[in-house]
Amino acid sequence: MEKIPQNELRLSALTKRHDLNYFNSTSDELNDFLKNDALDGQNSMISRTYLCFYKERLLGFITLIGDTIETKLMIITDGIDGYEYDKYPAIKIGRLAVDKDYEGRGIGPHMLKWSIGLVYQISQQIGCRYITVDSKKDSTWLYEREGFKIVKKQRNRNFPPMYLNMYAFHQKMNHAESLDPFQEDE
Repeated sequence: MEKIPQNELRLSALTKRHDLNYFNSTSDELNDFLKNDALDGQNSMISRTYLCFYKERLLGFITLIGDTIETKLMIITDGIDGYEYDKYPAIKIGRLAVDKDYEGRGIGPHMLKWSIGLVYQISQQIGCRYITVDSKKDSTWLYEREGFKIVKKQRNRNFPPMYLNMYAFHQKMNHAESLDPFQEDE
């Protein structure tokens, strides 16, 4: 299938005005979450769901929630030497789904890259070192391609926990022009 041009994809926060009825991924659980639970989670300030559109057609969604990485329970290979706390701040990708009619057309990777950019912007305001996800085994390739690592102690789970250290991304962006409208150029 032909990829959809990424510059024509648009992400926006879920609202009650969105028609979700025609969205249909291969996962009944993810379909049910989007149609019945996502807005409640958002209204309760538990999660935030973003919808991905192409020409007004809903193609996918991604849900983000606050999270931490507990350093004593998980072996991460790129922590901070001398960090005195047991937890690192993180944002978790709670759900990611693509409509089954649009799978393989670059929607999932686009939403993942978009969320990494969003977390980077957030981390410049409040500090957030990691992005986490409990990936389905058949989706780990998507996250690994963007630099996510599987938590070593948890390798054999059906949903292996994975993480992305945003510090490397931060180092790359630090050499680029600032995205912060309140920061003066040096």
